[in-house]
Amino acid sequence: MSDPPQRPRLIPVLDVMNGVVVRAVGGDRNNYRPVRSPLTSSTVPTDIAQALLRSVGADELYIADLDAITGSSCVTPSVEALMGACAVPVWLDAGTGRRDVLDWPPHPNLRPVVGFETCRVPEVLAEALLEPRQRPVAFSLDLRNGQLLGNWRAWGLAGDRDALALTRRVVDMGVRTLIVLDLARVGTGTGTGTDELVRAIRAEFSDLDLIAGGGVRTWSDVERLGEAGATGVLVASALHEGTLVLPSPTA
Repeated sequence: MSDPPQRPRLIPVLDVMNGVVVRAVGGDRNNYRPVRSPLTSSTVPTDIAQALLRSVGADELYIADLDAITGSSCVTPSVEALMGACAVPVWLDAGTGRRDVLDWPPHPNLRPVVGFETCRVPEVLAEALLEPRQRPVAFSLDLRNGQLLGNWRAWGLAGDRDALALTRRVVDMGVRTLIVLDLARVGTGTGTGTDELVRAIRAEFSDLDLIAGGGVRTWSDVERLGEAGATGVLVASALHEGTLVLPSPTA
């Protein structure tokens, strides 16, 4: 009898825009609004980050620098300050693909995320993987309703739903942490939609650190992703709103 899958680790998410933490919904950045969370009365990003980490006992954080992703800057000062104040490793998506990763801050806890949405050509990922600091790098397989968001032709893919072929390509390049993120479900609380893709990826790559996100609302969503093979789950709105209740240690 095989051992049951381990519970995936929970990774709190901070989406930062114009210096404040916002609630991201469906990938439509024009409608993002500042969060109101039962976890803390503070609106200071550092306070919110600490509240999120405490709420699930997490020892890593994911930050999306939305101003950098949309191309208005590199890593913005507010996100750089937030990252520097965090004592845990930070997966940072700041639009790698539009700018040289070597220009990023030299914080020891920084873990760059190369997103398919902004990584126009494979050479950008290769540069991030080989940059002198040798920081852990994650590749984000960005989707919208199962459709790849990015220049799939430049990556030699057969179509915009060829996510498994893209996974093979980036693993061959040296990626060891893969993020599967469906932006259409982010902030919607509609449940996960990437279970089958996660399961297919896990079937081929048993040692991959496989993180999934988008639509997570309850613990059953987390369990479903874990059963599919996810080792980590990104959670934002469910923590801000208090809908995600962790099981007891004995459950």
